[in-house]
Amino acid sequence: MLVLRRLLSLALLATAFVPLHRLLDPRTTGPAGAATRGAAEASWTLGLAGSIIVGALSWLIVRMWPGGIPNWLQTLAAAVLKTAAAALLTPSAGRFALLLGLATLAATSASAVFLHSATPTSVDGMAQMLHAQGVAAGHATIPLAGNPAFWTVQNGVVTTEGWASIYPPLHTLLLALGVLLGVPWLVGPVATTVATVAGAAGVERLCGAATGRLTGILLLLSPFWLLLGSTHLSHTTAAAGLALVLFSAIAAQNGALRWTVLTGASVGVAVCARPWIGLACSATIVSIVWWPRARAWTTGESFRRFAALVSGGAPFAALFFWWNLGLFGHPLRLGYTVAFGPSHGLGLHRDPWGNAYGLLEAVGYTGADLSQLGVRLLGSPLPLTVLVAVLLWTKVAPKGVPAVIGWAATAVIANSLYWHHGSKFGPRMLFESVPAWMALLALACVTAFNRTDPRTFTRLIRWTIVMTLIGGLSFAPFVLARARAHGTEPPPEVDGGRALVLVHGSWSSRTVNRLVATGMRRDSIETALRRNDACTVHQYAQWRSGPMDTPAPALSLDPLPGFASELEPRALSPRNVVRIDPSRIPNPSCTREAASDRFGVLELELLSWQAPPLPERDIVFARDLGPTENLSLLMSTTRTPWIYLDAGPDRGMMLLPYDDGIELLWHRAGGGGASSTVLHP
Repeated sequence: MLVLRRLLSLALLATAFVPLHRLLDPRTTGPAGAATRGAAEASWTLGLAGSIIVGALSWLIVRMWPGGIPNWLQTLAAAVLKTAAAALLTPSAGRFALLLGLATLAATSASAVFLHSATPTSVDGMAQMLHAQGVAAGHATIPLAGNPAFWTVQNGVVTTEGWASIYPPLHTLLLALGVLLGVPWLVGPVATTVATVAGAAGVERLCGAATGRLTGILLLLSPFWLLLGSTHLSHTTAAAGLALVLFSAIAAQNGALRWTVLTGASVGVAVCARPWIGLACSATIVSIVWWPRARAWTTGESFRRFAALVSGGAPFAALFFWWNLGLFGHPLRLGYTVAFGPSHGLGLHRDPWGNAYGLLEAVGYTGADLSQLGVRLLGSPLPLTVLVAVLLWTKVAPKGVPAVIGWAATAVIANSLYWHHGSKFGPRMLFESVPAWMALLALACVTAFNRTDPRTFTRLIRWTIVMTLIGGLSFAPFVLARARAHGTEPPPEVDGGRALVLVHGSWSSRTVNRLVATGMRRDSIETALRRNDACTVHQYAQWRSGPMDTPAPALSLDPLPGFASELEPRALSPRNVVRIDPSRIPNPSCTREAASDRFGVLELELLSWQAPPLPERDIVFARDLGPTENLSLLMSTTRTPWIYLDAGPDRGMMLLPYDDGIELLWHRAGGGGASSTVLHP
């Protein structure tokens, strides 16, 4: 066991000090690899510099007092530690859990309201909120009237019943409950509060009161935990499920079978929110926690435990299978693969965008995740993974170490087998394991300060821990202030009863959703946009939408990383870029599409979740597809039509009567606007 711990220790030190993220070659990993490499490089540089500074200062302090620190400082330090320990250990377990829960709920709620404006700040959250709005109104999907291209948004699929997000069911259903209660933004904070309290309580039972309660305090002080935990993302629900798995599995060791039922239900919560990480981490936690006692169980006891575990998870399994069957056509088929194809799945292969994800890329992305995690957990100058590595290297194995190591390590290993390594306030794919990492950090702190060894190395470790935590707590407010993420675009105020507001988005989004409406998979659409001239893809979308009685425009669909070398980026308006082949002459339809974007664009994703296309809604948003295609939608509704557009930096967002908006965007463009000229270099 010591050998394994030391191998893990060396691996953590490697991710902290060796720039493994540089294995990510942008030529083969595309924009995703380049972005991850850049973010990890910044974290690695900060961590390396912080380690040198903290280590040097700690060494100087130890050398200043080679015979031990002065008596007055020992007295002061002892008083501080005694006061801190009393504050942590004096309350009963129930009282501490209550206080920790109230503090976490207050902190995450404040973050949700003041930093995120109580709105989703990512496409993932917007898509789930749109679906949740439909579920709250009694619809399994968002009904689509006419051409789906008017309504579809990213991270969703068109089913026979309507539009559905690609995500597993539980978090969407919780958001729907939040919609019914009028507080969908509170779902994330409540789930994070459950994860904090259950995680700290589980660690307290597993590793002792001091470690468990320090774990809760560290979670409460973590900018990464609070910022991501106050969003609309499903990571929060999965984290709550895994924390409950730990707590209930420990209680079920010798307790009544109802705790085993709760363990099964907790596994179901985690899996129904994020299937892969929920299943992998739950299996590890339950196996490690139960193994010492399970070896003594009789056959009958083992059967009863297994039956209780299954009975707790069965309702969630039924929900999971029913959701997949109804929306995606098979109990085990996830929305991700329906939308993006088999390349969206696990394993070492090319991702849906043609980027390489082999063994080197897995090591590079995993190193990037851990490098960022070390400095993002508390915003500390020295990566906290270094302190965990020191704990793992020592011969002392504190009580409860295997379970928390297993939880943390399983999350890392499981995510290394998945090509997507997103970053939001930190490595978000590791968010569900943050309680385990904080437990390991708490164990390192408690172990270091409980030892009576007066050696220089021990004192150096103690000073390093103190200065790291002080540095992290000092920088945390600045991390929170810098991380302010404004919510989505507020909807315009519309007078005059029932209204249809057509939002003018980018030419690329119009092309994408025209292709989605024809049944083309999103991985192929993404490849088409990266490997072909924008006008060629537009013509192909027109061909697929029409009678298709002529030959299809030639289109390259080879899933290669990056953009085709012959394509050049051209800005049609701020933050609105298309790729064109300068050797090709665009047709009038393409120049008109480009010219309509000349002022600016606003994507439907930012607004649709706030006013989804439900029959009972007074105001609904749809996508502007141009005067000709819009006619079919206008003829099928009695709503008053409007155009919502970005009119440029001087005039900002404008809501215009439909005819005025169409005249400004499309008829005055006439194929000769400023934006269209970029297609004629």
